Amino acid sequence: MRNRKMNLKQTILSVMCMTFIFTGVIGCSNGASPGKEAGATATATSTSNNKDKVKLEFYYGLGGKLGETMETIIKDFNSSSEKYEVVPVIQGNYSETLQTLQSSLAAGKPPALAINGYPEFMKLAKNDVLLPLDEYINQPEYNKDDVLLLEQGNYNQAALGVPAFVSTQMMYYRKDIFDKYNIDYDALESLEQVAEAAKTIKEKEGIHGWSIMWYAEHMIDYARSAGGDIVSEDGKTITIDSEEWIYAWENIRKWIHDDKIMNTVYGGNGWEWWYKTIDGVMNGKSAGYTGSSGDGGDLDFTKVATGMQKGLNGSKPRPVAVSVMFNLFKNSPKEQQEGAWEFVKFFSQAEKTAFWAVETGYIPIRDSAVTTEIYQNKLKENPYLSVPLEQAKSNGIPPFVDPTGGKIYAEIELAKDELLIGNKPAAEVLKAAKKKAQSELDKVLNQ
Repeated sequence: MRNRKMNLKQTILSVMCMTFIFTGVIGCSNGASPGKEAGATATATSTSNNKDKVKLEFYYGLGGKLGETMETIIKDFNSSSEKYEVVPVIQGNYSETLQTLQSSLAAGKPPALAINGYPEFMKLAKNDVLLPLDEYINQPEYNKDDVLLLEQGNYNQAALGVPAFVSTQMMYYRKDIFDKYNIDYDALESLEQVAEAAKTIKEKEGIHGWSIMWYAEHMIDYARSAGGDIVSEDGKTITIDSEEWIYAWENIRKWIHDDKIMNTVYGGNGWEWWYKTIDGVMNGKSAGYTGSSGDGGDLDFTKVATGMQKGLNGSKPRPVAVSVMFNLFKNSPKEQQEGAWEFVKFFSQAEKTAFWAVETGYIPIRDSAVTTEIYQNKLKENPYLSVPLEQAKSNGIPPFVDPTGGKIYAEIELAKDELLIGNKPAAEVLKAAKKKAQSELDKVLNQ
């Protein structure tokens, strides 16, 4: 699975780094644990001998199949471009990408390009370091009307990011185990009914009936799918201690710690906990898990099926459909900004985003990608490929725009750990998180 592939990549990078030390090249570090000092990065070497090309450092934290697919597209771009060469700077995950970016920005050495998750994008946008892209986006050749969720890159009336790919969180389950006990996932109407199925599987099969990802985005999805929201309609009051939030989170705590019909995997380097969760399902230690549409590239669909998220507390599901962003930087040299946009355009072509989708499972960013031959052929082979797109269009909602630049998200993240790992009651952790988050929101509102 992805964690083993990632470890192999880290080993290769370590060997490369040792080689570079003896040949006079410095500044290399393990891709999953980038250096914390200013400007330190986990830089892969140039694959081209053409020294005349403009080198474009590209920060991203994608492992396993995602990383492999990105490398393929980068190689295609480098081979086709006479002027530019993209140089991967591989991180462990989105948060580590942000840490390395912050160090590089503080040192006055931003990369040409980066991929960021939505919360990380919002932090950078608030810090006024991102290059406005309106001029590029409005070029006819980009065809912005064909791009999904383009508006999610807007901040303070400027386009500071464009979609690299679109994600929504899916449910994956073992078809053989569910069929063995005559459980029809699609007929289940709520997460509570998924829990009942998990109880049956635990009793009869002796394994966890479901796995909950150690991921704040999922915990937010559960709360919003129980009827909760992060702030009040007027944007002035944090509402993460509402009955709906407490209902969703307390049930999850109970299913994991009291009933022991579910589990959560946590810790490790980068996305290690994520890949171990997937491994548990593929190896028959759990009957299903809540994951990402981007898991599709690593899953064996002869064993697993893809299902949409379920609602809780009598409410309809409200999963987030979110754009993972390409970002360029204000203080990069102009030629690097132009080169980075050339790569963004290359990656965003219908054929390329369709290739990305069929290899990784992520939703393609262009409507036109769905009609490409590569996408349609894969759809015939794996009908589950269409489920994430169907969920995003039928039930998907926008992510919460954190006016504090990520401090509200940070409190939810800490509360998630206290509940999933520490087994603290939902009411306790959410009320404490609400108090701190409200203080941060008030500071913004009172400016």
